[in-house]
Amino acid sequence: MKIKVESDVFDIVNRIKDIDEYYFILYDTNKNRYELHNSNQKYSYCFTYPYETLDVKFIEYLLSSHIKNIDNIIDEIDRNNSNIEKNNMDIVKNQSDYMLREIYSFSNNSSKKLDDEKAFSTKWR
Repeated sequence: MKIKVESDVFDIVNRIKDIDEYYFILYDTNKNRYELHNSNQKYSYCFTYPYETLDVKFIEYLLSSHIKNIDNIIDEIDRNNSNIEKNNMDIVKNQSDYMLREIYSFSNNSSKKLDDEKAFSTKWR
């Protein structure tokens, strides 16, 4: 069940109205979390607040995700995506290096003879 928060100790409800008059806060009793909604949008949900108490962090969280900060948000997303891509490339490179070293060491190991008859056989043949 979701309950609309009409007032609070830190006056967060009124302070978010200063940012955007269509904002309102709901408390989700099932998840014990606060949600920000905007009545001016088709789907009013904006975000779920990750902390348990409604305090000044709510305003900071709201401002960090507000549309006015879109350039910063996009830059952060781009940096994060670049880091993920670099990490993935490092993983592929490390796996490729390992496999090439294994192939090289096997090909240079003259003590092992490859038995052509058993090389391509399986247990079920």
